[in-house]
Amino acid sequence: MHYIRFCRPPEVTAGPSQATVKVVLTITTDLSDAFLSPRSPVQLVVLGAYTEHKDGRDQLVPVNLTQGSPPTWRAGMRVLKLDLPLPPHPIETIQVRPLSQQLMAMGTSDVLPGNQGLIMAVYADMPRPGDGRAPAVCFRSLRLATGPVASGPTLQIEEDLGESIARHIWDSGIVMVSLLAEFCLDSTAEVGEEPLPLFRSILQAPSRPLNILELGCGVGVVGIGLARVMSFRQAGEASHILMTDLPEAEEKARANMARQAKILGNNSASLDFEPLDWEEGKNGRFGEKAASRPWDLVVLCDCTYNTDTLPPLVKTLSALHSHSAQHPSTAQGSVKTEVLVATKQRHSSERTFFDLMSGDGWVVREQTVLPLPLLDGEGQPVEVYLFGKQG
Repeated sequence: MHYIRFCRPPEVTAGPSQATVKVVLTITTDLSDAFLSPRSPVQLVVLGAYTEHKDGRDQLVPVNLTQGSPPTWRAGMRVLKLDLPLPPHPIETIQVRPLSQQLMAMGTSDVLPGNQGLIMAVYADMPRPGDGRAPAVCFRSLRLATGPVASGPTLQIEEDLGESIARHIWDSGIVMVSLLAEFCLDSTAEVGEEPLPLFRSILQAPSRPLNILELGCGVGVVGIGLARVMSFRQAGEASHILMTDLPEAEEKARANMARQAKILGNNSASLDFEPLDWEEGKNGRFGEKAASRPWDLVVLCDCTYNTDTLPPLVKTLSALHSHSAQHPSTAQGSVKTEVLVATKQRHSSERTFFDLMSGDGWVVREQTVLPLPLLDGEGQPVEVYLFGKQG
């Protein structure tokens, strides 16, 4: 998959007769380590939007800012610069996406089939003329499809325009949210027909509200996506999802939690964040929130790329399993923590993770491979594993 990225915030300039917006963009892989080099040029469209009060309610009105010849991304390009005239209406947001919707990752039902390389659009809030550049953040939008068509509630995730990989969406996160949406929102398939039937049954038919902890949540796409899709299936007492990562990830994770505040109501999965350093977790030292309950499921996505952190990661997983089995709120041994791992292998040394897991008594209960093609070459599949402890 590829991602359209703003190289810097859109900048609005007030001209003598018409304001313009300067956009500098690129199209890269999730870690920005390779530019899109398509076999055929990819035409783009830049859309603005403003709010119009009509029929007693506010409606968002789209405006095509790239009238005439569409901007085009070609093989060998590293950056694309645009200077676009703005309409008289004050534009509130801007979107850059492929002109062809067949190339666009619009919804989870576009991603999960894995039969075509896709490009993810980018959005940003617009400054007023004279305010200069917009804030140095952008956001992604993905419809949580309820069937084969990309229609349904929308998940919005904010990310930074900077280069920190901790503040961007990664491929495995998008694929995992797409899988979760299928499991929790698509009622047409029976348990056992789709990949990971055991994991699917855990989500679809829990005997009680689930306690789910995410390690290395980054911007929060998986934990927030899980909370969103579970909220459409569950009634009664809410399941609890705790996202964790190093302290520097907290600001962006909480910003994305705030984006969901009005959507996640009282009867949906509850969502929270707490810092958790695996160097502390490996010794069973957890924060107040992580220590407050036993954990049915631990989720981690794209966390095996740094081999230096694998030993404390595995020990943290085992410590969470022991903590849950011995938690005073449950009968001893009644909660056995399962671990769901999604990863897109980026180098062979990542396989060390599986050796460490085996050495610590973890076994793979089920697994699947989800294709992730690229427009300009061989794709890299996302591997998903459900682990449980032996005995």
